Amino acid sequence: RAPPAPSPASTPLCGLRSISVGVGALGLGYPSPETVVFRYCGGGCPAPPTLHGLALGAVLGPGGPGGGPC
Repeated sequence: RAPPAPSPASTPLCGLRSISVGVGALGLGYPSPETVVFRYCGGGCPAPPTLHGLALGAVLGPGGPGGGPC
């Protein structure tokens, strides 16, 4: 039996979000004082995974945004 879908009131609206991330946190193999701004869709944005979403999930950890379209 599938779990119940979240009610619209409890799911944040789908929208563009952003987060500043240190380049060293991306796991590229070198330290850097630089930061990059990841822009991603957050909230109720159902979509299949993308490379951007997978990279963002690696930075934000489990339960982060999926990187789908807004």
